[in-house]
Amino acid sequence: MFESLRMTIGIWLARMKYRKVRDSVISFARAVSGAQRALVIMPLDNRELLSAFNVIEVLKNTFDEERITVIGDERGVETLRLMPKSHFVHLKAEDVTRFYHPRPEFLARLADRSFDLAIDLNLDFVLPSAYICRESKAAIRIGFTGRNADAFYNFQIQPDPTLPRNDIYDRAAKCLRMF
Repeated sequence: MFESLRMTIGIWLARMKYRKVRDSVISFARAVSGAQRALVIMPLDNRELLSAFNVIEVLKNTFDEERITVIGDERGVETLRLMPKSHFVHLKAEDVTRFYHPRPEFLARLADRSFDLAIDLNLDFVLPSAYICRESKAAIRIGFTGRNADAFYNFQIQPDPTLPRNDIYDRAAKCLRMF
């Protein structure tokens, strides 16, 4: 019960913070291929982590590894093997407040980098990941649709709930290749 209340408060606080911030009108025609630096937030669910590597492959083919920053927890270390030249930022439990916002100290580790593209690979809405995506100030912020997702992402991918998770990420990878 308290966890749900904390999540609700966290979402409300984030919405209040961003309520007056408006995104500029942009063209998605070359949103991915025209970007210079990317931020990738790995899924926090073990079932999704392996499936998400399809999207990582698309990004590796689009960007130099040095231009990709990956955020993940201890399970995301597997990403380091696939992208050894990328910048990896470890998200620990103590980096998140009781209202599921990343702590300012954690966000400061990202402040020295600018991003054109931010992708949250969590299929379900995860407030810390969505908050990091929004806070990245990337022109293109991609995430999956869901309740409250509109406050954090300006490009949302609609997953087909009848498909296995692996197929959902395959479709997301195809979607990214289009842009």
